[in-house]
Amino acid sequence: MKHSERIIAFVLILGGLYFAAGAVWSYSASVDDAPGNDTAQVSIKLFRFDPEVLVVPVGTTVVWSNGDAIEHSVTSGTPESPGSAFDSDFFTEGQTWSYMFTEPGEYPYFCRRHNSMQGTVRVVPGGE
Repeated sequence: MKHSERIIAFVLILGGLYFAAGAVWSYSASVDDAPGNDTAQVSIKLFRFDPEVLVVPVGTTVVWSNGDAIEHSVTSGTPESPGSAFDSDFFTEGQTWSYMFTEPGEYPYFCRRHNSMQGTVRVVPGGE
């Protein structure tokens, strides 16, 4: 095997491991339990929200970071039934958008341009 072929094989293996790890670890994430920690991150990469389900306490600000070279939105509700709680409008690679969740509940959201991109923020009373 040529040196360049080994490098390509190595990159493909690492990419596969990255996606496999993302599938295992991205289903649900919680904010660190440390006192005063009031932000959580969601990355937008490869046309998906990561994590897809985020569990946070009331009062947390969630920050979405767009890592794709295309515009996305963070819009409350579902494609079939958009909500009015929040809507980022479109933002592109390198940009962020944030929203503070002040009430317990389950908040589904999606990208208006790419309806298959969907996520949920589950907001729980503090201390859960």
